[in-house]
Amino acid sequence: MSTPEFFDGTTKQVENNQFESEKLKVYIYYTPLPVDGLELNENETTKTFVFVTSMDTSNQTAKKSFDYATTLINENRFDYFYETQVQLWNQIWSNGRIDIEGDEDLQRQINSAYYYLLSSLPALHTKSDKKQFYGLSPGSLSRGGKLGEDYGGHSFWDTETWMYPAILMFYPTLAKDILSYRIALKDSAIDNAIIFNYTGWRFPWESARTGVDVTPECCPEVRLYQMHITGDIAFAARQYVSATRDMDWLTSDEQMGGQLIHETAKFWASRAVYNNNRQKYEILTVLPPDEDAQPFKNNSVYTNAIASLSIDLANRVSCITNKIVPSQWLDVANNLYFPFDSQLQIYLEYEHFNIQTAKIKQADVVLLDFPLMWPMNETVRRNNLLMYENITRDDGPAMTWSMHAVGFLELNDIAKAEHLFRRSYQTYVRPPFNVWTEARSGVGAVNFITGAGGFLQSVLFGYGGIRLRFEQLEFFPTLPPGTNTFTFYGLKYLGSTFDVKMDSKQYELSVIEMNNQNIELSYDYGGQQGKLKGINDRISVPIKTRLTIRSIDTICKETTNKAITTRIQNLLMQLTMFCIYLFRH
Repeated sequence: MSTPEFFDGTTKQVENNQFESEKLKVYIYYTPLPVDGLELNENETTKTFVFVTSMDTSNQTAKKSFDYATTLINENRFDYFYETQVQLWNQIWSNGRIDIEGDEDLQRQINSAYYYLLSSLPALHTKSDKKQFYGLSPGSLSRGGKLGEDYGGHSFWDTETWMYPAILMFYPTLAKDILSYRIALKDSAIDNAIIFNYTGWRFPWESARTGVDVTPECCPEVRLYQMHITGDIAFAARQYVSATRDMDWLTSDEQMGGQLIHETAKFWASRAVYNNNRQKYEILTVLPPDEDAQPFKNNSVYTNAIASLSIDLANRVSCITNKIVPSQWLDVANNLYFPFDSQLQIYLEYEHFNIQTAKIKQADVVLLDFPLMWPMNETVRRNNLLMYENITRDDGPAMTWSMHAVGFLELNDIAKAEHLFRRSYQTYVRPPFNVWTEARSGVGAVNFITGAGGFLQSVLFGYGGIRLRFEQLEFFPTLPPGTNTFTFYGLKYLGSTFDVKMDSKQYELSVIEMNNQNIELSYDYGGQQGKLKGINDRISVPIKTRLTIRSIDTICKETTNKAITTRIQNLLMQLTMFCIYLFRH
């Protein structure tokens, strides 16, 4: 083995003097490559060369890991590295994965998408001390943060909206690590709200180590107006609570999940203004998910929906967090203005949006249906999908088509969904390692795990038919095209673990582990009801039949029931408007 070498250095600059007192030190130990190259002796046909690199912000940790590796090498235990890697990845896959039979290419796409996501997250098993996680970037692990390249390693809404959901369903511990990044940088979020004369926590559009907004100077409108990310983070918290009912996370002063929920709701309540003429609250001067809507718009329908859901969540968990939600906040949540064309029966992306002339970059309004699950009738849902598909730029990112596929599967339009599902990945993935690119042409961020996350959502929530609601978990699966079986191994819900296997006729849910949180689970499908009693319980359900799993005890039952009632009232109002339109025409 080559003689070990060492060097240390610092980051080039302090990100922000208020939240970072000095440059970050980095320590690197490594074995260099031979200057003269790698050679085989005359009688050798194979030879093993082993090179080790260890780096950390702690010199002690970096050296300890390097010394451990070099000891193994000096003992000729080369195979240990490979064997350990295989063993640990097998543990990861046994903890949660998706298997299909009948389409080997699709299986490889699923495996590689999860591989790239999981490789960008903290290790589930490590000899090193656990440290604060500092977020995911659209281009996976940063290639050095070069300006204009792969988004500089910064964290965007991509993390919580596109990557996070597919991780949560199998690896809730990693999902909590993702949320911990935002909570750890709360001081910057507080300061960011104050700068703009609001209260609560306002998270930046681009975040790095300190949580200040590191959006490049080229894009001031993004820094100022693209604030739906605060709601996206709150929605990720909603999903985490729905999937885990993690009371420690909600209530402890250390984990601060309850405070994250309350303070993001506070921000939205302070951000909304009341319009006396409309008798509705509005959120003005924002940039919606569709980044072509420059420089800003009023009443982005997505932003208003995610703001409403943020306040709704704070109210739902208030009896656990003991954080009172003022009635004025609830008034905002229940009375925000949603631009809606009663003639076309579609939601408008923002106020004064012209559906006849507009072109959009990516999924926006269609996100109301999924992941937000905003109540709307089937006509509006279909119209949204069709209208916005027709005006979406062809060179947009892959996630758009993933969400359209999910939507059409919910409408049981299987042929349309298949077309959009294939479109969501086949032209965005590059052989031989299935590396994602941001655009079909191959330009944009490389190893674009945002696209990988969107693709996995179309598998899980589209063909898997999973809906993680605050009160329950639902399944309504469809077998993916060209497959014989479709299985989720290690799906997690409220501390229990399930396998779900489906074929063309039925799907079966098996209990692998039961929770130890004293949470009783019931099931309901096709008029059949019962309780899940323990390990090896099995439920066989005919395909195209909805299965619901729920806890017998509801979090904050009174506030939850009120929230459900309000959502139903909003849907009835929409139906009334439609009926009035039909009557007049």
